[in-house]
Amino acid sequence: MNRLSALVAPETIRTGSALLIGLTVAPLVGVLAATQPVLLLLLLSVAVWVFLVLRSDGSAPFVLGAAAPLLYLLDLRSALFSQAILALYGVAFIHAAHQIVHQPEAKRWDWRLATLVIAWGVIVVLAERELFSEGLSLRRFIVATIGMLPYLWFGMAAPRITGKQAHALLAGITTGAIITAAAFLLNSRTLTEGLQGRDAWIDTYTIIGSLKNSLGLLWVIGWILLIGWRTRGGWAIKAPLLAVLLAAILFSFSRSSYMALIAATLLLYRGRSLALWLVTGAIGAFVLFGLPEAVWARLEMTWSPIRGFDPSAEARIELWIAAINAFLSAPLTGIGWGKFSDYLVRTGQAPAAAGQAVYDLAYAHNYFLSACAMLGIGGGVLSVSVFLAAWQRARALIARQVHLARIVQAVLLAVALASLFGEPLFDPVLSFIFVLILACLVGQESEQ
Repeated sequence: MNRLSALVAPETIRTGSALLIGLTVAPLVGVLAATQPVLLLLLLSVAVWVFLVLRSDGSAPFVLGAAAPLLYLLDLRSALFSQAILALYGVAFIHAAHQIVHQPEAKRWDWRLATLVIAWGVIVVLAERELFSEGLSLRRFIVATIGMLPYLWFGMAAPRITGKQAHALLAGITTGAIITAAAFLLNSRTLTEGLQGRDAWIDTYTIIGSLKNSLGLLWVIGWILLIGWRTRGGWAIKAPLLAVLLAAILFSFSRSSYMALIAATLLLYRGRSLALWLVTGAIGAFVLFGLPEAVWARLEMTWSPIRGFDPSAEARIELWIAAINAFLSAPLTGIGWGKFSDYLVRTGQAPAAAGQAVYDLAYAHNYFLSACAMLGIGGGVLSVSVFLAAWQRARALIARQVHLARIVQAVLLAVALASLFGEPLFDPVLSFIFVLILACLVGQESEQ
């Protein structure tokens, strides 16, 4: 082969290969567009995702963070939601694989926090899929492996996340939270039709997807991340977005989210005496003079001197006592995942609502008590240890003047408070978001 052909052949090969790929892909795209448009959209989305992962350091984490909250726009009980969360786990794994290829050796990282998060995730997934009680089968193994993908992402990607990627990840979560909040408000009958009292509270469960207290907590997390976001535009940009999040939190009627909002906001301004006093005064003034009437009505339903606690609060207290009794009945192994409702029926401890016992209660409306009751002392200790390790890590990074750690610390406080009155971390979407946020604490301090 002479010099000229040596120069021409590679270009010819590349042109021929491109033509061959085009002739193969084009008919396939046409067939999929006509018969399986959803599959075509999925393949195109994966291609775009792979491009973002390979070509950009910050775009992929931003998209990953934004995609998770948007899952709440789907019906959580639908087949589409299951497919969407599987796709989310899959793209997260692609991102983690690229992180390892790009950075084969992780730098200094907090192995204790990473180990606790992964261990807790594995135990919950295995227990939820009943691998401990029902035995191992190929189907259960595949389902359990899929459930572990978020924690596999955490173990692979968290030690390698750079400061730029961490900020992009949190910015994505904030964006997703704002979009879901706006969708919620646009469809709220409390705002459009002026529903009041119990009708307004019940309406929130039918607006988007399947509202739980998780959505109120999601918007609190978005509020925290947005307040901590440093931008040139300052409050001119953040104020209207914060107003959207605050309105969504208020009309979620989630009392645990109200507490988490106040506590986390005060924590963010701790150490700045003037700002703390101003924020405290603003919160007090808003509670006294600015709360919408529907929100006041919801708060007044909680307790009154005449009738005491409302049925919801009374049921929670009874469930907490039942969870403690369940733990004491099997302190080492717990009563088993998903067996709490059966335990209530068997022991006659089901709370009563409108004069009849309520049996379809999978959890105790307290994340830590539910973990102790269903998984025993090991699961309970591990659930608490994740928060303690993350809190200690955040404090260590704050001492090194890492701004991001202060924001994550406020998120930890909000999630811990909400977990005292519900099980947000048993929600697959919010638990994944929580794992994404914890990943920002694991990497090397100097890169944050």
